[in-house]
Amino acid sequence: MSDFSPVAVSVQTIGSLLLALMMAQLGRMFAWRYARNWAFAWLAMSVALASVRIYIATQDRALWMVYLMAEWAFLGLLYAGSRELADGMHVPVRYFFYCAPVALVLAALPVRFARTFNDVFVGQAAALSIGALISFLTLGRTGPSRRQVGWQTMRIALALMTIVYGAYVPLFTLYTMGWNLWFLSYSSLVDLLGCIVLGFGMILFTTEQASRELKDAVTALQTARDQMQQKLHTDPLTEALSRHAFLAMPRGINGVVIMLDIDHLKRINDEAGHDMGDLVIRSTANAVRARIRADDLLFRWGGDEFLIIVPQSTMDVVNARLSTLSDGIRIERPGRDPLVFNVSWGGAEFGNGRTLEEAMRIADMAMYGRRESRRFTAAAARS
Repeated sequence: MSDFSPVAVSVQTIGSLLLALMMAQLGRMFAWRYARNWAFAWLAMSVALASVRIYIATQDRALWMVYLMAEWAFLGLLYAGSRELADGMHVPVRYFFYCAPVALVLAALPVRFARTFNDVFVGQAAALSIGALISFLTLGRTGPSRRQVGWQTMRIALALMTIVYGAYVPLFTLYTMGWNLWFLSYSSLVDLLGCIVLGFGMILFTTEQASRELKDAVTALQTARDQMQQKLHTDPLTEALSRHAFLAMPRGINGVVIMLDIDHLKRINDEAGHDMGDLVIRSTANAVRARIRADDLLFRWGGDEFLIIVPQSTMDVVNARLSTLSDGIRIERPGRDPLVFNVSWGGAEFGNGRTLEEAMRIADMAMYGRRESRRFTAAAARS
């Protein structure tokens, strides 16, 4: 470079180090390998720029090797992160160690043969242009869902770096030949702008991805909560509502509450098996559903008990709907006689001064009264 600006190089060094720390933190929080690769890339860039800054002060040519190798590491890690992002393919760290001896030899050559740093920079500008182009093309393979503002900003920065560093090659060659290219004194400021845009694009991209992953996580948690809530509020055998759903039900409505119980379920379990007992429970739920409205509420209250809430209704209407249950519920059994079983139920109106709990007690007593009446009738018929 024809005019190293100590201030610009110092700002680039500090900015690169801050970018490395930010990317490292994001990579650690979200376990993104591409962010960790970019963090190491900016760390390498800060080392390269620090070596340039020290060279400005000391003119120690040995720092050229540090500068070259650190910027090559930047390019390699930039590509590794871009490839991880675009293709999900990890570049093993050992590859960088394999390349280190060759890089060391190549970096030592300019120290031995180059006359000025500008001669070194011509070749380095070509390497930076090619490296930026490779990362630009690699990011082009990124899936559509990730092509947001941050991704576009990175691609713009890499395209500009490709053009600018590619232009540096002939320009600095001419400058070393004695041409008076005064505008090259601003090259360090152009480099600073390129770093700022690229770093901003990376930070913007990672924050966009973090926001998307957090939204996805919240959605997944919401779905899981809804599923658990559904399971908590639904009886798995009958798909009727559970007691938990009853406790969550809003109060302050009027209507009719029904308590319903399956007669002799224990005997059915003992004689026909628990599978048949489960079928009896499911058949009862289905029989009730067939007789109530879609917005009425059916709860499984216990092993053989159901509770039904019929809002905005009267006992006369409910009695008419459930009256056919007195004929029994029939289950067809292939090759055997059908199983016919009875249910007992009782109801009471609630609201208008009577609480739901009071109505449930009345309905429960009515249910037992109906069952005792049926038993007395059956006993009288047998005698």
